[in-house]
This record gives sequence, C-alpha cells and structure tokens, in this order.
Amino acid sequence: MFANLFFLNIAWQSSVTPNTFNNYLMLGYTVMAVIGLVYIVSLAVRQRNLRQDIQLMERLLQDDEETAG
Repeated sequence: MFANLFFLNIAWQSSVTPNTFNNYLMLGYTVMAVIGLVYIVSLAVRQRNLRQDIQLMERLLQDDEETAG
C-alpha cells in the first residue's frame, strides 16, 4: 500500500521529469537484479551443502557396513 501511495505521489507532482522516472526505473532494475543474484547464490550454497551431506551419509554408511560385515 505504501508503494502505491509513493507512486501516486510521484505521478501527481508536476516537477517529475522523464529523467527522474528513468532513475527510479533503473533503481528498480538494480534492486531486482540484486534480489535475483542473492537467490541464485543461496541456491548454490544449498546445493553445495546437500552434496556435502550426501557424501557424509555415504561415508557413514560405508563405515557402518565395514564394521557390521
């Protein structure tokens, strides 16, 4: 809701130039790019942690089979 009021306020101001609008547009693109990059890095870290967990489980299973057999 706050964002809607913010954009309405910008639209009602007569001093808004296309250059100002472009600055807000570029800011929006930058924010979305940063959010996307953070998400991709988060997925990569999760995948790395899962691979490490799988390797640990395989080692534990192998050790358990060696001691049982």
